[in-house]
Amino acid sequence: MKPNISVINYWHTQYGGIVTAYALQEILKSLDCNVKLVDNMTTKELIMHKKSFAKKFKENNLSVTSNLDSHFNLEKLNNSFEIFITGSDQVFRTKYITHLFSQYLLTYTTADKKRIAFSASFGVGKEQFLKETSDKDMEIMKEAMKAFDYVSVREKSGIDICRDVFGIDAEWIIDPVFILNKQQYDDLSDKSQKDYKSKIVSYVLRPNKDYDKTYKYLSKKYDTKVKKLAYTNVSLENWLSAIKNCRLLVTDSFHGVCFAIIFNKPFICIAQDVNGKARLDSIFELLGIENQSISSVNEIYYKDCIFKIDYDSVNKRISEEASKGLETLKRILAMPIGKQNEKVQSRITYLENRVQDLEKQANLGYQLKRYVWNKWLKVYHLYLPKSVKNMIKVFKNIIKGSN
Repeated sequence: MKPNISVINYWHTQYGGIVTAYALQEILKSLDCNVKLVDNMTTKELIMHKKSFAKKFKENNLSVTSNLDSHFNLEKLNNSFEIFITGSDQVFRTKYITHLFSQYLLTYTTADKKRIAFSASFGVGKEQFLKETSDKDMEIMKEAMKAFDYVSVREKSGIDICRDVFGIDAEWIIDPVFILNKQQYDDLSDKSQKDYKSKIVSYVLRPNKDYDKTYKYLSKKYDTKVKKLAYTNVSLENWLSAIKNCRLLVTDSFHGVCFAIIFNKPFICIAQDVNGKARLDSIFELLGIENQSISSVNEIYYKDCIFKIDYDSVNKRISEEASKGLETLKRILAMPIGKQNEKVQSRITYLENRVQDLEKQANLGYQLKRYVWNKWLKVYHLYLPKSVKNMIKVFKNIIKGSN
């Protein structure tokens, strides 16, 4: 009988998140599994999703659960699946999951369920992780991490975090985007109707005023146009096509770099600690690539910062790591369920916290605030003109500054 598997990650956010989710879904399907990606979008995310490229891609390519609009649906989720997987992407970075610990750490599942972290990422190195994580959150994570049947991490630094902080062993497994057969990305990119050939493509998630000046410089130097991908809401098929067919990619994104490597393209990588530099350092080390990242886009003017890569050698490394990842996934899906005592304890803690949440919510004031807030989100994102939104942001920053 096919195992029923629930996967939680960031399929409804940026391009990297959704293509990673797609890759893991397709890999599990190739192993004859029934797979569902968890829809845990908030009210704000649901509103934004309706206008996002991700909506159409989801409808055509992803198998997704109903929205987890209540904790009752978590219980339904627990009863519907035998195996629960967290990963990949920054699913263990506490500043992203603090209010959703029970979901990403799988503490709502019962002791008869298998808990797996596959190529999960803390996003940063150990020192930064400790700095970002409160003592309270650390204690929650320590208990939950020990209840996983198996943990693999996407970055080498994640092994140190698991060992030194949580006292557990973890395996270093490459991101699922490298494990999925490249032909599937080619098939998706072939659906693109846009022409990116010979263009310089920019996929920069944290731009500043210096970037436009640099784009003009690159455009003149290479006598071609610069096409921006970030925040344009182009389809995932166009996103893939842009990287596959570009002359040069400029990016500060982990998955931007991953797909430049997958498509064997020249690229410039701007790596800063705020972006999770450890993620980039790790993939370069894993694939034997000399790290030629820059910390500022201004270095492009005076430094040859295009990665010089022997792609024949790198493709061989990718094949080896992909085979390792696939065989590991087969092995952990087949292994018996364990960690019974640890799972019982983490489930008890989850239920205790749930009771506390219900006590806080059991008053008219809380329900009224929640109702008004959800209505405001809909008005803000669906009906307010951009000029009014910008004015609200200005006032918000003024108030923050005065505090």
